[in-house]
Amino acid sequence: MEKKSKRWILFLAIGLILALAVIALILITTKPMPVALLEEYSLAALWEEGIQMNKCAKCHAGADFHTCTDCHDDHGAVEMAGIQFYAVIDLTGDVPDPSFIRINEILPDQENVGTHLTVKDFLVQNGVEEYESITFITNDGGLTTIESDYIDETAMLVPYVDGVRFASETLHASSWLKGITRIIVVGVDTPLIIDGAETSIGRLLIGETIHLVVEDADVMLADDEGNRSHATTANWIEGVLLAPLLENPNPKSITITDSSGDKIVLSADEIVGAALAMDHDSVTLVLPDRGRSAWLVDITSIESN
Repeated sequence: MEKKSKRWILFLAIGLILALAVIALILITTKPMPVALLEEYSLAALWEEGIQMNKCAKCHAGADFHTCTDCHDDHGAVEMAGIQFYAVIDLTGDVPDPSFIRINEILPDQENVGTHLTVKDFLVQNGVEEYESITFITNDGGLTTIESDYIDETAMLVPYVDGVRFASETLHASSWLKGITRIIVVGVDTPLIIDGAETSIGRLLIGETIHLVVEDADVMLADDEGNRSHATTANWIEGVLLAPLLENPNPKSITITDSSGDKIVLSADEIVGAALAMDHDSVTLVLPDRGRSAWLVDITSIESN
């Protein structure tokens, strides 16, 4: 009887050892929670986090705590639902009709999951059939330029805070910009010639640009008691300085040809600070010190003299 009892205890001990070995092997190979936490974080950090969670639990139910799903599928989601969009996207560059497009016109059905518009469809809707690249610019200054070969059916525009978000299954996630407010298209054609070099306004706008304050004016308001208030109004236009684009950055004059074939000569004094920009739907030479009526539009060629 005593031998059977000892044999049973031996079998039990062997069984426990084997079970512990299997458990240890599973923990080592799969690293489930909380083993993975212990490997990644120090005990001090986990202890401090636990104390904070215990404090929160005094006032908040466990169901109210944020989880990984909350962050990935809500706060950090590719698409965010329930957000009203009143902003616009500036579509410019080598496009037939550069314009500000309301986001709620691009993505009107924002409440349903999966709302999106492919980049290809967006471009076709705005008259762009062929292009070399697309540059997305965000409200915080980020930008991504993507060649046309990599814009496929998975390249999408989806709703997001302060604009739209670009996403694509075939491109690295670092290119999935959020809050896109500007899209610059570089076309396949090069209709603008500057001292013999063929280019386009789209190619120029994805390079180094400047912001020009133009048409500034002082406005005044007087109340019934004769008190006056003043303010300065102006327009802000983005363009590319003309001088660095010329073979001779300090020419005596330049000759400009427009789409009708008309030629206009401007002296060196007249083009100080001048810049090329897309103004409405026209490639325009902006002359900051002169009114809009003096700006040259529909430019196809510039030659320095």
